[in-house]
Amino acid sequence: MISNDATQSTKGTVYQLCVAVQKCFEMLAGQKVFLESEGDVTIANTEQVETKLYSDRLTDGHKNLWNTLRNWMQPGFDEGLYASLILYTTQQFGEKATIAQWNDCSADERIKILDAIHANFEKRFEAEQKESGATPKPSEVLSLQRIVLEQKNRDKLKRIAAKFVIEASSATLPDLHSLIKDRFIKGILNGKKDDFLNALIGYVAQPGATKNQKWEITFDQFDKKVGDLTSAYCRETRSFPSKCFQGTNPLPANQLKQHQEHNFVLKIKEIEHHAVIAEAIRDYLGAMQTLNEELSKYEVPASRGERYAQDILTLFTKRYRVACSKCKDQKIDSQNFFDEHTASPPNDFEGFTHTPFGFRNGVIHIQMEDAPKNLKWKLEPNE
Repeated sequence: MISNDATQSTKGTVYQLCVAVQKCFEMLAGQKVFLESEGDVTIANTEQVETKLYSDRLTDGHKNLWNTLRNWMQPGFDEGLYASLILYTTQQFGEKATIAQWNDCSADERIKILDAIHANFEKRFEAEQKESGATPKPSEVLSLQRIVLEQKNRDKLKRIAAKFVIEASSATLPDLHSLIKDRFIKGILNGKKDDFLNALIGYVAQPGATKNQKWEITFDQFDKKVGDLTSAYCRETRSFPSKCFQGTNPLPANQLKQHQEHNFVLKIKEIEHHAVIAEAIRDYLGAMQTLNEELSKYEVPASRGERYAQDILTLFTKRYRVACSKCKDQKIDSQNFFDEHTASPPNDFEGFTHTPFGFRNGVIHIQMEDAPKNLKWKLEPNE
């Protein structure tokens, strides 16, 4: 990692936005979610959340704990506006952390925990002074503790401690993605849920505020956005996933070699149409990958693929019968039949538009692999 690498900081921002999306889903009518106003994420009049994406342990002396308390202890922060003050962190509690029992304690007991931690830090600091014979600068955490635990602010600290919840071991960034998709994003195909969530994160990430306005998302605004996205992602007809049929790069030699003895290739060799073999293998592999992987992202039932294959088979059989009745030169007419059939407009796959030629042709080659169906390109002239 280079010295100015901001990857972790950026991930922390994305994490904050994901938590904001989660809180937007949890809003009730009339509520608002604020970002970077009172803190990281805030549901007005309900809760204020500080988000931390960290992998190390949450110990008694971790900066995240004391910095969060310091933020809430500032004179401009009104804790009375919130029912809950939450430290939402991916960190697990340290093995010896006394704060691990925090959520089960009363406000008075929580103050005692903080005082005891601070006393230990001051004791170690005094020991360092004696050992060095000088007056070392207090650590950042000790300085934070002194600010938080100032005697003049004890009443406010007690009110904050009573509302302070530590949500340690919170979902990591990938787990938070999954949690939001599973709990809140309903009626969207699994293969499209990532796009749906990313669109919501992008929406939340746009402050749309002037310097005199707060970065906020209202219940009605978020509800409308979710409705618009649901409508966009739930349309019955979708453009066919054509990932496997983009470009015309030559197939690797090993793939060409591996398929030379497949039934569908042998049936092309039977009519001596060698120029189309590489394309046929590419279409066959593309159709197999689309059926087994790409269409599964759209939760397409297997029955739909079976119906499509049956329609392809029915049309092929009819065209083959007509071509046989007109056949004069078996090799040339068989090659022409192959070219005309594979170049004809493909049927649309149910629920999709713009089905690629390559997919339809790949399905034909898959059918050619099925020996009992006895399909072939070689025409049999009528006597």
